[in-house]
Amino acid sequence: MKRSRLKLFKTTSLTISIIGVLLILLTVGVVGYVAVSSLSNSVSTTVSSGTSYDQLDQVKTQYNDINNKYEALNKKLGTNPDPNVKTTFNTGKVKLSEIKESISSIQNDINNGKSDSDIQTKLNDTKIKINEANDIYNQIAG
Repeated sequence: MKRSRLKLFKTTSLTISIIGVLLILLTVGVVGYVAVSSLSNSVSTTVSSGTSYDQLDQVKTQYNDINNKYEALNKKLGTNPDPNVKTTFNTGKVKLSEIKESISSIQNDINNGKSDSDIQTKLNDTKIKINEANDIYNQIAG
């Protein structure tokens, strides 16, 4: 009788030990998978937002160029320009203000991880506004 209980105890103890080791290995596997998955997701998000940052930098450069042109034109026009020219100039300045707001919005979207399609749409709209501001500048300076 004692041998039977001892054998049952050994079998039960061995079974519990094996289950414990399996649970530990399973936990380590799940934690490892989650860590690798989040790291992979982080890297892919960083890479995709990297191109958006590059395009945003190009747009910022274009904005700075046209803004500098408008500043120089404002000095050139002086205090008493032709009213039609001043109205056109003010329209261009409003466009520049819209562009600046768009750039800030795009920057926030990139930082908040918005989808690439939304960011691309806003970038394209901003580029169109920059072209419009350039056209207005060329009308005045032309």
